[in-house]
Amino acid sequence: MRLISSVSRWLQTTRSRLTLLFGGTAVATGLAVGLLADELLTRQLTDLSGQSLMNSSQPIALALAQGMQEREREISLLSHLPMLTQGSGYNPQLQAHLEQIRQSYPFYSWIGVTDTQGVVEVATGNLLQGQDVSQRPWFSAGRQGPYVGDAHDAVLLDKLLRAPGSPVPLRFMDYASPVRGQDSALKGVVAAHVNWAWVQDIIHRASPAAPLSNGLEVMLVNKDGVINTEGAVEQPRAALPILPEPGAFRVMSWGDTSRQAYLTAVVSVRAQTATDLGWLLVTRQPLEMALQPINRLHTLLALLLGLMAALLAGLAYGVARRFSQPVERLAEAARQVQATGQVAALDFEMKTVEFQHLRSALQNMAQGLLEGRAALQSANAELEQRVAERTVALHQSEQRYLSILEDQTEIICRFDASNRMTFVNEAFCRLFHLRRDEVEGQVWAPIVHPDDLPLVTQALQGVSPAQPLAVVENRVVTGDGTIRWCQFSNRALFDDNGQLMEWQSVGRDVTERRQLEAELAQASEQFQDLYDHAPCGYYALDGQGKYVHLNLLTLQWLGMPREEVIGKLGPADFFDEEGRAQFVANFPTFLRTGKIGPLEFNLCGRGRGPRRVSVSSTAILNAQGEYVMSRSIMYDVSELHAARQQLHTLNLEQHAMLDNDLIGIAKVKDRVIVWRNPALERIFGYAPGALQGRTTEEMFVDREDFLTFGRDAYAVVASGQHYRQQRRMRRVTGEEVWIDVNGVMLGAEGESLWLMQDITAMRQY
Repeated sequence: MRLISSVSRWLQTTRSRLTLLFGGTAVATGLAVGLLADELLTRQLTDLSGQSLMNSSQPIALALAQGMQEREREISLLSHLPMLTQGSGYNPQLQAHLEQIRQSYPFYSWIGVTDTQGVVEVATGNLLQGQDVSQRPWFSAGRQGPYVGDAHDAVLLDKLLRAPGSPVPLRFMDYASPVRGQDSALKGVVAAHVNWAWVQDIIHRASPAAPLSNGLEVMLVNKDGVINTEGAVEQPRAALPILPEPGAFRVMSWGDTSRQAYLTAVVSVRAQTATDLGWLLVTRQPLEMALQPINRLHTLLALLLGLMAALLAGLAYGVARRFSQPVERLAEAARQVQATGQVAALDFEMKTVEFQHLRSALQNMAQGLLEGRAALQSANAELEQRVAERTVALHQSEQRYLSILEDQTEIICRFDASNRMTFVNEAFCRLFHLRRDEVEGQVWAPIVHPDDLPLVTQALQGVSPAQPLAVVENRVVTGDGTIRWCQFSNRALFDDNGQLMEWQSVGRDVTERRQLEAELAQASEQFQDLYDHAPCGYYALDGQGKYVHLNLLTLQWLGMPREEVIGKLGPADFFDEEGRAQFVANFPTFLRTGKIGPLEFNLCGRGRGPRRVSVSSTAILNAQGEYVMSRSIMYDVSELHAARQQLHTLNLEQHAMLDNDLIGIAKVKDRVIVWRNPALERIFGYAPGALQGRTTEEMFVDREDFLTFGRDAYAVVASGQHYRQQRRMRRVTGEEVWIDVNGVMLGAEGESLWLMQDITAMRQY
């Protein structure tokens, strides 16, 4: 208890409170500076680590992109080799050449060439030779052009190429390109399967040497998700967290159970290939490992802060002791005076002026009765000094008031009942190019614009003791002759008898505001003109479907005056029966969703013929999300509607012509039928729909006849000419028939149109 009491008494001393004040302030300041420095260093290190991740990822992404481009270019160049394009078949030396290419790149697992039907004719290691691969995606895509396929399981080659005893299935990337003959006709597809191990090899070789001890992970993400080292989807794309944009990094959680934060960077693999696989290279590192260098700094900073706190506390105690010693000495002397009644106890030297005054005051208090008269004189002198100070203060206040008036941008003046100026400020003088000594004490008034003089006179005559203020906006002529708009607040000052004594007028230049108001009014008129004379109808509907706004064109279409429409009628009152039913069905949906259209109606105005209109609307909502009115636009589509009807009739007529039973018609691309009419299948004996997607070679007598026709006919139609010939062709039963063949090229996409008529009966005669 004695210790607690001593501490409590010490805390009540000036020295202790000064120590706590100085020491607490210094320690708090030091801690704040230390924490701020720690935060800044942590952020800077995070940015440096993130940039390091980006720099580590970019070489990997570039290597992957270059690898895909090189493989695609190799397969594309291979498809143009003469041993592939020349002749009707493939060169016998093709097998050896493909083997050399496969051995030149260790990750080529298989290279092969198919015919147009998807049957493998030549392949490395004779793998899959003679098998049908037409259902594989690379074959279908490779027929159209260069193709790059993403990682997938080896469907046909896994059991042939997987190492014995290996539990890991093979996964490949596909590269394919079409092979065309010298006549540009499709001969087949050349394709290569690249082992997925090439991706991991590139990542391994291009990754930084700093290892997994830093926790750095490199992941490849495609459209399906994260691809593991075997090429399988390790984590679906939907299960991934929201990644940074490509070319950026941020600190994020990957949603695992540990909730650990990772520094994550994303780089796009931008391969200039025909197929964009959309690969993203993602690198991540645990944030605690990325910021590991700053942990040592934390320890050092904590030690420095502790040492600084101790030093500051000691320094604060020394400063407090220095400041409190004079007070403590005076307090001890005051106790001695109280105990002994001797003023001599206060007779000692003080080092500061303030404490010397305090000591003197204590001595004067002790000598109170002896020095009463001197104290009274001193009080009188002090009172006089205060009066003088108050006088000075009053003068300063008056000067401040005048300076405020002088510094105002508003013009201020005062004049008596006879218009004699009693005060003007500098703004007034600047506006009218006057000097103060020219107008003060003189009769003078601003020159008011003649058109505004009646307004000013009427306003000033209307003031009274009950209503002493008159605010007027009028034009005045300034000192340089220009005309400015000013707003004057004129206050009349009356005496106790209600007699006018003086005016105080405060004015401000409102020329710019008046100009803006005029421009705003002009712009409003222009916008209203655009609204009323737009080439389409504008209107707004309330919640009951009644018009609340509409432009002039809409009124013209309705054929009624505005006052008979607004708030009384709606669009449904001008639609036909079908349109009204459609409006009743769709208006509740519009109120619920806030958007509808375009919808078409027949609009029947009063005294006007019907017109076909297209209507689109959006809802205007208030701050609470409640419907206020619609924002609707209406176009006249009568001509478009009539054109659509004519086009529909024309289409029906064209279909009737194409579906005739006498002339067979076919649209062909790359010697494959992409469209035919029923007459063509009847002429050649095929079941309905059987010729769709099949090659025209089946309709020729033999392959030599098919190739000869291709060389002769397609050279003619490719030059833009019309080709016609009577030739023998073959029905599905093998029976030969005479056909009158007519052909023409349709466009640059390689499509051609052929008309075929059976003339066998005519040839017999």
